Amino acid sequence: MSREKKIKLKKRSDQSIKIRKGLAMPVGRVGENNAVSFRDWQDLKAKYYTFHGRVQRRPFILRTLVLVFAQILFSLILYSKFVESLIIGRPELAAVFAIIFIVLTIPVVWAQISLGIRRCHDFNKSGALFIVPYVCYIGSLVAPVLGLHNLEILVQSITAVSYLALFTIKGNSGDNAYGAEHAR
Repeated sequence: MSREKKIKLKKRSDQSIKIRKGLAMPVGRVGENNAVSFRDWQDLKAKYYTFHGRVQRRPFILRTLVLVFAQILFSLILYSKFVESLIIGRPELAAVFAIIFIVLTIPVVWAQISLGIRRCHDFNKSGALFIVPYVCYIGSLVAPVLGLHNLEILVQSITAVSYLALFTIKGNSGDNAYGAEHAR
């Protein structure tokens, strides 16, 4: 007769439990009212990557600032590495940094466009209205490269005024063609 071995499980020490909890995703008060954070992928998609519905001023401002900060942060890092790679004569490494930059830029741009369209919906206006500040924003990045300094100042001014309006003007009260007020 063979005797089965019983496996004894050790109780985890308090220190082991603390380390394990430290590696887990923080669980806090993430609710519907939290403007920036998200609970899961569905919540992330609903807050940043959906083109229907409305978004109020405060969430729009906070989410836009998070996206701009992220864009600036990885742009500075990757652009400096890109230039450094070109200076040391490693174009293949520069291409890698350029590809990483593009891959990181696509979701940020997508989220910015989504937020702008939903902010226009909050005014009961078509999301196509957001093309004006966004094209000007892109123009403010391209104009200096092309040496068009007067155009650069013009598009930067239009972008600043447009975003100032999106940040300060209150949306429509009550339901509108793009959704209910409580769904903002």
